[in-house]
Amino acid sequence: MNNLDIDAIVGEADAARTAVDRRRAIGAQSVSIVITIVWLVFVTGREHWDRVLDNWIASVTMVFGSFVAGATPQGGGAVAFPVFTKGLEIPSEVARTFSLCIQTVGMGAAALAILIRRRRVELRALAVAGPAATVGFAVGYFVLSDRNAPFAPSILPGAYVKVSFTLLTAAMAYVTYLAYRVHLLAVRPTVTSYSTRFTITLALCGLFGGVASSQVGSGADVFLYLGLVVLAGLSPRVGVATSVVLMAMISTLGLLVSGVFDGHLAIAFDSIGDVTSVGGDAVASRPDGPTFATGAGLEASRFDLFGLWIAAVPIVAWGAPLGAWVTSRITDRRLVIAVMALAAIEVVTTMIFVTELRSDLTLVVFAVAAIGLLLATLRWLQRNRVQLLQLDAVGADTVLRRSGVDIGPRFREQLGQVDDTSENGPT
Repeated sequence: MNNLDIDAIVGEADAARTAVDRRRAIGAQSVSIVITIVWLVFVTGREHWDRVLDNWIASVTMVFGSFVAGATPQGGGAVAFPVFTKGLEIPSEVARTFSLCIQTVGMGAAALAILIRRRRVELRALAVAGPAATVGFAVGYFVLSDRNAPFAPSILPGAYVKVSFTLLTAAMAYVTYLAYRVHLLAVRPTVTSYSTRFTITLALCGLFGGVASSQVGSGADVFLYLGLVVLAGLSPRVGVATSVVLMAMISTLGLLVSGVFDGHLAIAFDSIGDVTSVGGDAVASRPDGPTFATGAGLEASRFDLFGLWIAAVPIVAWGAPLGAWVTSRITDRRLVIAVMALAAIEVVTTMIFVTELRSDLTLVVFAVAAIGLLLATLRWLQRNRVQLLQLDAVGADTVLRRSGVDIGPRFREQLGQVDDTSENGPT
C-alpha cells in the first residue's frame, strides 16, 4: 500500500484555491474596468469633460463615500447626503437622487464583486427584504414626495428627516458595539431559522428602509443590517455584504424612477450656464426653492445633478469594490468599530450643519427623546431577540464551529496567560 504524500496533497489544494481566488479577483476587477472604459468613451464622445471638471467636488466627496458604501452598512449616500446638504447647500432632493444614482454604479459594482468572489450573502433575507423595500420606496417616492416640484422634494420636514436618520444610524451602531464588548461572542455565519416573526421583521426592515431611501437616498441597507446583525446576531461581515446587495438593488430602482422616468438627470442649461429645465420642464429659482416656471435659472453648482453624477462615476466604480474587499479581510470587531466611527461623524456633522437644532426647541426635544427611545428599544430587542423572533437558541452546551465564534483580543490574552501558568506553574 503506497504511503500518501500529505504535504503534496495539501500543497496542490492550496495552489488550486489560490488560482481560483485569483480568477475571481480578476473577474471582480473587470467590472470596475468595464465601467471606467464606458465612462471614458461616453464623456469623450459627448464632450462632457468641462462638466466633469466643473463638478470635481462630487468626485472628492465620493472618494470616501464610495469606500464607505462598500465597507459598511451605510451606503455612499450616508456620506454624500450630509456633505451635499450640510456643507455645500445642495438641496436635499438633489442630494437624495444623486445618492441613488451614484450608488447604482458604486454599490452595483461592489455587489457584483461580492457575488463574483463568492462572499457569503444571506440570500433568503434578500428575498424577503427586497420586495418589501421596493414597496417602501414606491410609497415614499410617490406618496411622501412632491413630484410637481423639481427633483420631487419630500413633503416631510427636512430637518426632522435628517435628524431621524442620523439617530437611527447612531443607535444601531452603538447597540452593535455593546454586543461586541464581551470577550467571547457567538455569532451566526448564516440564519438557520426563518420563523414567521423573523420573516415579518425582515419585511418591515425592508419596508421602512425603502421609505428612508426614497427620502434621503439611503436606508434600506441600514435597516437590513439592523435586522440581520443587531436582531438576528448575524456576523457583521455577512450583514454588510447582504446590505450592499440590497442597497444596489434599491438604488437601481431609484435611478430608473427618479433619474430616468422623472427626468432628474435630463438637465438643460442657458447661455450663462444656469440650469433652465429638468426633465424637459422649465424651472426657475425662487427664494423658497426651485419651481417649474420660466425665469432666473438654477445655479449649476447646486442643481446640475447629471454633472455631479458623471463626475463621480469612475471614483465609485473602484472605491466601493475596494471597500467590499477590505471588509472581507478585517475582523467583525474592527468592522463594528468602523461603523461606530462613521455613525459618530454623522452625529457630529448633523449637530454642526443642521442649524434648526440651535433654533427649534421642538426639534431638540424630539432628538433627545428619539435617541433615548431608540437605544432602549434596540437594546431590549437585542437581549430578547431569541424569544421574540423565535430564533435558534445558542446555549452553553451548543457545539460551535470557528466561524460561529468571535474571539476578542482580551480573551486571547487570557488564554495566553492560562497557557503560561499551566506550563510554568504558579509563581
